[in-house]
Amino acid sequence: MAHPPYSRVRYEFLLRGELSERALAAFPELEVSATPHAYTTLYGPIDNDTQLRGMLARFDALGITVVEMRRLPD
Repeated sequence: MAHPPYSRVRYEFLLRGELSERALAAFPELEVSATPHAYTTLYGPIDNDTQLRGMLARFDALGITVVEMRRLPD
């Protein structure tokens, strides 16, 4: 079976610190998951490599440390 020209891939980002509502608002395309011990987990679909790089650049521009990034199973 052929895959579509592009398919959304879901990613999970483990971020250092508890993000404020204002910081979370900068990522409306992602959902937040409760994570203990002063971390925040965001997850959601990413359309392509360009969008993924843009997401990482946005974390960097806001001074948010990405502790771990992983692709979620389909």
